[in-house]
Amino acid sequence: MINRATQQVVFVLSIAILTSLSCSFVSQIAASNSPETTPAENLPEIANDPPSQSSEINPEEFAGDGLVPPPPADGGACANTFYPLIPGYQWIYEITSQGETSQISLTVSEVNSNQATLHMLSLGTGVTSETIIECNNGAILSFPIVMLGFLFGEVDGNLVIEHQSGVFAPNYATLSEQNWDAKWSGEYLASGIIEAQIEGNQASGKLEESPLSVQWNTPGAGEAIFESVSVRAGEYPQAIKLERQIEFDFVAEVTEDGASMSLDSTITLQNNLWFEPNVGLLKQEIEQASAKLYGVNFPIEITGTMELVEFRITE
Repeated sequence: MINRATQQVVFVLSIAILTSLSCSFVSQIAASNSPETTPAENLPEIANDPPSQSSEINPEEFAGDGLVPPPPADGGACANTFYPLIPGYQWIYEITSQGETSQISLTVSEVNSNQATLHMLSLGTGVTSETIIECNNGAILSFPIVMLGFLFGEVDGNLVIEHQSGVFAPNYATLSEQNWDAKWSGEYLASGIIEAQIEGNQASGKLEESPLSVQWNTPGAGEAIFESVSVRAGEYPQAIKLERQIEFDFVAEVTEDGASMSLDSTITLQNNLWFEPNVGLLKQEIEQASAKLYGVNFPIEITGTMELVEFRITE
Protein backbone atom coordinates (compact mmCIF):
# COMPACT_ATOMS: atom_id res chain seq x y z
CA MET A 1 0.00 0.00 0.00
CA ILE A 2 1.35 3.42 -0.94
CA ASN A 3 0.91 5.87 1.91
CA ARG A 4 0.39 9.59 1.54
CA ALA A 5 3.87 10.46 2.82
CA THR A 6 5.46 8.29 0.13
CA GLN A 7 3.33 9.92 -2.55
CA GLN A 8 4.26 13.37 -1.28
CA VAL A 9 7.98 12.65 -1.53
CA VAL A 10 7.65 11.46 -5.10
CA PHE A 11 5.32 14.31 -6.06
CA VAL A 12 7.48 17.10 -4.64
CA LEU A 13 10.60 15.74 -6.29
CA SER A 14 8.69 15.11 -9.51
CA ILE A 15 7.47 18.70 -9.60
CA ALA A 16 11.03 19.95 -9.09
CA ILE A 17 12.35 17.77 -11.92
CA LEU A 18 9.38 18.43 -14.20
CA THR A 19 9.81 22.15 -13.73
CA SER A 20 13.40 21.62 -14.81
CA LEU A 21 12.15 20.02 -18.02
CA SER A 22 9.01 21.97 -18.81
CA CYS A 23 10.22 25.15 -20.52
CA SER A 24 13.02 23.98 -22.71
CA PHE A 25 14.26 27.28 -24.13
CA VAL A 26 15.84 28.50 -20.90
CA SER A 27 18.69 26.98 -19.02
CA GLN A 28 21.48 27.12 -16.55
CA ILE A 29 22.15 23.53 -17.59
CA ALA A 30 23.93 22.57 -20.82
CA ALA A 31 22.52 19.81 -22.97
CA SER A 32 25.87 18.07 -23.18
CA ASN A 33 28.24 20.53 -21.53
CA SER A 34 28.62 21.76 -17.98
CA PRO A 35 27.30 25.31 -17.45
CA GLU A 36 29.79 28.11 -17.25
CA THR A 37 28.79 31.12 -15.20
CA THR A 38 29.90 34.38 -16.74
CA PRO A 39 29.95 37.93 -15.39
CA ALA A 40 27.08 40.06 -16.63
CA GLU A 41 29.49 42.56 -18.12
CA ASN A 42 30.74 39.90 -20.54
CA LEU A 43 27.31 39.43 -22.07
CA PRO A 44 26.16 41.40 -25.10
CA GLU A 45 25.34 44.85 -23.76
CA ILE A 46 21.72 44.79 -24.82
CA ALA A 47 21.07 41.60 -22.84
CA ASN A 48 21.22 43.64 -19.64
CA ASP A 49 18.70 46.22 -20.84
CA PRO A 50 15.03 45.97 -19.87
CA PRO A 51 12.53 45.37 -22.67
CA SER A 52 12.03 48.48 -24.80
CA GLN A 53 9.46 49.33 -27.42
CA SER A 54 12.07 50.80 -29.75
CA SER A 55 13.80 47.48 -30.42
CA GLU A 56 10.76 45.25 -30.75
CA ILE A 57 10.27 43.24 -33.94
CA ASN A 58 7.03 43.49 -35.90
CA PRO A 59 5.66 39.93 -36.27
CA GLU A 60 4.48 40.75 -39.81
CA GLU A 61 8.10 41.08 -40.91
CA PHE A 62 8.50 37.33 -40.43
CA ALA A 63 5.10 36.16 -41.65
CA GLY A 64 4.89 33.66 -44.48
CA ASP A 65 2.59 33.66 -47.51
CA GLY A 66 -0.71 31.84 -47.07
CA LEU A 67 -0.48 28.59 -45.12
CA VAL A 68 3.11 27.76 -46.04
CA PRO A 69 5.56 28.61 -43.23
CA PRO A 70 8.53 30.54 -44.60
CA PRO A 71 12.00 28.98 -44.66
CA PRO A 72 14.60 30.16 -42.15
CA ALA A 73 15.93 33.63 -42.84
CA ASP A 74 19.49 32.34 -42.54
CA GLY A 75 20.99 29.21 -44.06
CA GLY A 76 23.37 28.36 -41.22
CA ALA A 77 23.61 25.02 -39.45
CA CYS A 78 21.59 26.34 -36.48
CA ALA A 79 18.97 28.35 -38.40
CA ASN A 80 15.96 26.28 -37.36
CA THR A 81 12.31 27.11 -38.06
CA PHE A 82 11.25 26.70 -34.42
CA TYR A 83 14.50 27.65 -32.71
CA PRO A 84 16.30 30.11 -35.02
CA LEU A 85 19.73 30.19 -33.42
CA ILE A 86 21.16 33.09 -35.38
CA PRO A 87 23.79 35.46 -33.94
CA GLY A 88 22.18 38.55 -32.44
CA TYR A 89 18.74 37.03 -31.93
CA GLN A 90 17.41 37.77 -28.46
CA TRP A 91 14.26 36.71 -26.61
CA ILE A 92 12.84 37.90 -23.30
CA TYR A 93 10.43 35.52 -21.61
CA GLU A 94 8.20 35.60 -18.58
CA ILE A 95 8.02 32.28 -16.76
CA THR A 96 5.27 31.43 -14.28
CA SER A 97 5.67 28.23 -12.29
CA GLN A 98 3.88 27.13 -9.15
CA GLY A 99 2.69 30.67 -8.51
CA GLU A 100 6.11 32.32 -8.95
CA THR A 101 6.94 34.67 -11.83
CA SER A 102 10.32 35.64 -13.29
CA GLN A 103 11.80 37.00 -16.50
CA ILE A 104 14.84 35.83 -18.40
CA SER A 105 16.74 37.05 -21.45
CA LEU A 106 18.28 34.71 -24.02
CA THR A 107 20.82 35.88 -26.60
CA VAL A 108 22.55 33.92 -29.37
CA SER A 109 26.05 35.35 -29.14
CA GLU A 110 27.83 33.14 -31.65
CA VAL A 111 27.44 30.30 -34.14
CA ASN A 112 30.59 28.40 -34.93
CA SER A 113 30.27 25.54 -37.41
CA ASN A 114 27.65 23.20 -35.89
CA GLN A 115 27.46 24.84 -32.47
CA ALA A 116 25.52 27.84 -31.20
CA THR A 117 26.42 29.69 -28.01
CA LEU A 118 23.45 30.87 -25.98
CA HIS A 119 23.65 33.36 -23.09
CA MET A 120 20.97 33.40 -20.43
CA LEU A 121 20.35 36.27 -17.99
CA SER A 122 17.87 36.25 -15.13
CA LEU A 123 16.49 39.79 -15.15
CA GLY A 124 15.46 39.49 -11.51
CA THR A 125 18.64 38.13 -9.98
CA GLY A 126 21.32 39.12 -12.51
CA VAL A 127 22.55 35.50 -12.64
CA THR A 128 24.03 34.61 -16.03
CA SER A 129 25.05 31.37 -17.71
CA GLU A 130 26.24 30.13 -21.07
CA THR A 131 25.47 26.91 -22.90
CA ILE A 132 26.45 25.27 -26.19
CA ILE A 133 23.79 23.83 -28.50
CA GLU A 134 24.56 21.20 -31.15
CA CYS A 135 23.07 21.65 -34.65
CA ASN A 136 23.19 19.85 -38.00
CA ASN A 137 22.09 21.37 -41.30
CA GLY A 138 19.29 23.39 -39.73
CA ALA A 139 18.20 20.71 -37.26
CA ILE A 140 18.66 21.16 -33.51
CA LEU A 141 20.11 18.01 -31.93
CA SER A 142 20.82 18.73 -28.30
CA PHE A 143 19.20 21.49 -26.36
CA PRO A 144 19.32 22.86 -22.84
CA ILE A 145 16.54 21.58 -20.61
CA VAL A 146 15.36 24.14 -18.11
CA MET A 147 16.51 24.28 -14.55
CA LEU A 148 14.23 26.53 -12.55
CA GLY A 149 15.26 25.47 -9.07
CA PHE A 150 15.51 29.11 -8.03
CA LEU A 151 11.70 29.14 -7.96
CA PHE A 152 11.66 26.66 -5.09
CA GLY A 153 12.99 27.96 -1.78
CA GLU A 154 13.56 24.47 -0.39
CA VAL A 155 14.64 22.73 -3.59
CA ASP A 156 18.20 22.59 -4.90
CA GLY A 157 20.22 20.60 -7.41
CA ASN A 158 20.96 20.39 -11.12
CA LEU A 159 20.44 18.26 -14.18
CA VAL A 160 22.67 17.52 -17.15
CA ILE A 161 21.04 16.23 -20.33
CA GLU A 162 23.20 14.38 -22.88
CA HIS A 163 22.00 13.88 -26.44
CA GLN A 164 22.03 10.29 -27.72
CA SER A 165 19.98 10.16 -30.92
CA GLY A 166 17.19 11.83 -32.85
CA VAL A 167 16.53 15.56 -32.98
CA PHE A 168 15.09 18.22 -30.73
CA ALA A 169 13.72 20.11 -33.74
CA PRO A 170 13.92 18.94 -37.40
CA ASN A 171 15.05 21.19 -40.22
CA TYR A 172 12.76 23.01 -42.63
CA ALA A 173 13.25 20.54 -45.49
CA THR A 174 12.16 17.58 -43.35
CA LEU A 175 9.01 19.35 -42.18
CA SER A 176 8.14 20.51 -45.71
CA GLU A 177 8.52 17.01 -47.14
CA GLN A 178 5.94 15.78 -44.61
CA ASN A 179 3.57 18.67 -45.34
CA TRP A 180 4.08 19.74 -41.71
CA ASP A 181 2.13 16.68 -40.51
CA ALA A 182 5.14 15.46 -38.61
CA LYS A 183 6.27 13.35 -35.68
CA TRP A 184 9.82 13.13 -34.37
CA SER A 185 11.72 12.22 -31.24
CA GLY A 186 14.97 12.68 -29.39
CA GLU A 187 16.65 10.31 -26.97
CA TYR A 188 18.79 11.60 -24.10
CA LEU A 189 20.49 10.53 -20.88
CA ALA A 190 19.68 12.57 -17.78
CA SER A 191 21.99 12.78 -14.78
CA GLY A 192 21.81 14.84 -11.64
CA ILE A 193 20.33 15.16 -8.18
CA ILE A 194 17.39 17.24 -6.96
CA GLU A 195 17.25 17.78 -3.20
CA ALA A 196 14.39 19.06 -1.03
CA GLN A 197 13.15 19.32 2.54
CA ILE A 198 9.73 17.66 2.92
CA GLU A 199 8.06 18.06 6.31
CA GLY A 200 11.45 18.26 7.98
CA ASN A 201 12.86 15.21 6.19
CA GLN A 202 15.62 15.24 3.59
CA ALA A 203 14.64 13.85 0.19
CA SER A 204 16.43 13.64 -3.12
CA GLY A 205 15.63 12.61 -6.67
CA LYS A 206 18.49 10.95 -8.50
CA LEU A 207 18.99 10.48 -12.22
CA GLU A 208 22.09 8.55 -13.22
CA GLU A 209 22.25 8.29 -17.01
CA SER A 210 18.50 7.73 -16.92
CA PRO A 211 16.95 7.31 -20.39
CA LEU A 212 14.85 10.34 -21.26
CA SER A 213 12.59 10.35 -24.30
CA VAL A 214 11.10 13.46 -25.92
CA GLN A 215 8.28 12.87 -28.42
CA TRP A 216 6.98 15.69 -30.64
CA ASN A 217 4.15 16.05 -33.13
CA THR A 218 2.15 18.65 -35.01
CA PRO A 219 -1.66 18.41 -34.62
CA GLY A 220 -2.09 17.65 -38.33
CA ALA A 221 -1.44 19.01 -41.81
CA GLY A 222 -2.49 22.22 -43.52
CA GLU A 223 -4.59 24.59 -41.45
CA ALA A 224 -4.56 22.24 -38.46
CA ILE A 225 -1.03 23.27 -37.49
CA PHE A 226 -1.90 26.96 -37.18
CA GLU A 227 -3.44 28.82 -34.26
CA SER A 228 -3.75 32.51 -33.51
CA VAL A 229 -1.68 33.35 -30.42
CA SER A 230 -1.56 36.57 -28.44
CA VAL A 231 1.42 37.15 -26.18
CA ARG A 232 2.98 40.23 -24.66
CA ALA A 233 5.33 40.45 -27.65
CA GLY A 234 2.40 40.86 -30.05
CA GLU A 235 -0.29 39.12 -32.09
CA TYR A 236 0.70 36.08 -34.16
CA PRO A 237 -2.26 34.96 -36.32
CA GLN A 238 -0.48 31.93 -37.83
CA ALA A 239 1.58 30.43 -35.03
CA ILE A 240 2.45 26.75 -35.28
CA LYS A 241 1.31 24.53 -32.44
CA LEU A 242 3.40 21.54 -31.32
CA GLU A 243 2.57 18.85 -28.78
CA ARG A 244 5.35 17.30 -26.72
CA GLN A 245 5.67 14.42 -24.28
CA ILE A 246 8.67 13.83 -22.02
CA GLU A 247 9.10 10.52 -20.21
CA PHE A 248 11.90 9.34 -17.94
CA ASP A 249 12.71 7.27 -14.86
CA PHE A 250 14.16 8.54 -11.62
CA VAL A 251 14.91 7.27 -8.13
CA ALA A 252 13.49 9.14 -5.14
CA GLU A 253 15.37 8.72 -1.88
CA VAL A 254 14.09 9.95 1.49
CA THR A 255 15.81 9.87 4.87
CA GLU A 256 13.71 9.91 8.03
CA ASP A 257 15.10 9.45 11.55
CA GLY A 258 18.34 8.12 10.10
CA ALA A 259 16.65 5.49 7.93
CA SER A 260 16.74 5.71 4.12
CA MET A 261 14.22 4.48 1.56
CA SER A 262 14.46 4.37 -2.24
CA LEU A 263 11.50 4.62 -4.60
CA ASP A 264 11.59 4.02 -8.37
CA SER A 265 9.25 6.18 -10.41
CA THR A 266 8.46 6.95 -14.06
CA ILE A 267 7.51 10.54 -14.82
CA THR A 268 5.50 11.70 -17.84
CA LEU A 269 5.00 15.34 -18.82
CA GLN A 270 2.77 16.58 -21.65
CA ASN A 271 2.75 20.18 -22.79
CA ASN A 272 1.75 22.39 -25.71
CA LEU A 273 4.03 24.89 -27.42
CA TRP A 274 3.37 27.62 -29.97
CA PHE A 275 6.03 28.92 -32.36
CA GLU A 276 6.30 31.69 -34.91
CA PRO A 277 8.50 30.44 -37.78
CA ASN A 278 11.90 32.13 -37.70
CA VAL A 279 11.03 33.96 -34.48
CA GLY A 280 10.95 31.06 -32.05
CA LEU A 281 8.93 29.96 -29.06
CA LEU A 282 5.96 32.22 -28.33
CA LYS A 283 4.19 30.38 -25.57
CA GLN A 284 4.27 27.13 -23.65
CA GLU A 285 1.80 25.53 -21.26
CA ILE A 286 1.84 22.35 -19.19
CA GLU A 287 -1.11 20.14 -20.10
CA GLN A 288 -0.69 17.29 -17.63
CA ALA A 289 1.86 15.28 -15.70
CA SER A 290 1.87 11.95 -13.91
CA ALA A 291 4.10 9.70 -11.82
CA LYS A 292 4.05 5.91 -12.04
CA LEU A 293 4.90 4.34 -8.71
CA TYR A 294 4.70 0.61 -8.00
CA GLY A 295 2.81 0.19 -11.27
CA VAL A 296 0.15 2.77 -10.38
CA ASN A 297 -0.19 6.12 -12.22
CA PHE A 298 -0.83 9.20 -10.09
CA PRO A 299 -1.63 12.62 -11.56
CA ILE A 300 0.73 15.43 -10.52
CA GLU A 301 -0.70 18.89 -9.99
CA ILE A 302 1.82 21.21 -11.63
CA THR A 303 1.25 24.52 -13.38
CA GLY A 304 3.59 26.46 -15.60
CA THR A 305 3.60 28.84 -18.53
CA MET A 306 6.24 30.56 -20.58
CA GLU A 307 5.40 33.62 -22.69
CA LEU A 308 7.41 35.77 -25.06
CA VAL A 309 7.67 39.36 -23.82
CA GLU A 310 9.94 40.63 -26.57
CA PHE A 311 11.94 39.44 -29.57
CA ARG A 312 14.66 41.62 -31.05
CA ILE A 313 17.79 41.40 -33.17
CA THR A 314 20.93 42.89 -31.70
CA GLU A 315 24.03 43.98 -33.56
